[in-house]
Amino acid sequence: MPPERAKKQDRARELPRQIPSDPDTQGAEADLLEGGSLEDTAFSEIDLSGQRIPSLRGSNLLFDGVSFANCEIGSTRLSDARFVRCDLSNAQLRSFEATRVEFIDCKLVGVNALGCHWQDVLLDRCDARFAQLSDGRIRRSEIRGTQFREAALNQVDFESTRFNDVVLRQAELTRTRLAGLDLTTCDIEGITLQLEDLRGAIVSAAQAMQLARFLEVVIR
Repeated sequence: MPPERAKKQDRARELPRQIPSDPDTQGAEADLLEGGSLEDTAFSEIDLSGQRIPSLRGSNLLFDGVSFANCEIGSTRLSDARFVRCDLSNAQLRSFEATRVEFIDCKLVGVNALGCHWQDVLLDRCDARFAQLSDGRIRRSEIRGTQFREAALNQVDFESTRFNDVVLRQAELTRTRLAGLDLTTCDIEGITLQLEDLRGAIVSAAQAMQLARFLEVVIR
C-alpha cells in the first residue's frame, strides 16, 4: 500500500467544531417545520412524528430527545451537529449530506437514507436495524456499539471508517468493498455479500470460518 494511502486511512474522525449549550439558543418546533437554514440552535424534547419537512439544514446544532419518526424530509444537509436520544425510525431522509455529525443513543430503525454522503460521522449505541443506506458514502466515520441487523448496506463506500462492536447480522453488503475494515469485534453472522467484496477485510479466525461459505468449500 502506498504511504500516502496508508496515511489517509489512519486519519481520525473530526469532531463537531461547536455544539450549542447556552439555554438562550433553544429553538422551537416551528423553526424545524419551516425548513429554513438553522444556525447555533438547540432543540429539546420536540415531537415531529409523521411530519413532512421541506428540508433540515444548518450547522452548530443540538437535537436532544427530538422525534423525527416517520417524517419525510425533502433534503438534509448538516454540519457540526449532534443528535442525542433522538428517534428517526422509518424517517425518509433524502439527499442526506452530513459532516461532523454525531448520533448518540438514537433510534434509526428502518431509516431510509439511500445515497447518503457522510463524512466524520459518529453512530454510538444506536439501533439502526433495517436501516437503508445503500449506495451511500460513509467516509472517515466511526460506528460503535450499534445495531445494523438486517440493514441494507449495499454498495456503500466505507473508506477509513472504523467499526467497533457493531451487529451486522443478516445485513446486506453486496458490492460493498470491505478492504481494510476491521470487523473482528463485530457480529457478521448471516451477512450477504459477494466473494470479491471480502478481499482485504480484517476478520477473526472464528469469523473466517463463518465466511468460508462464500468460498464454496467444505471444512472438516
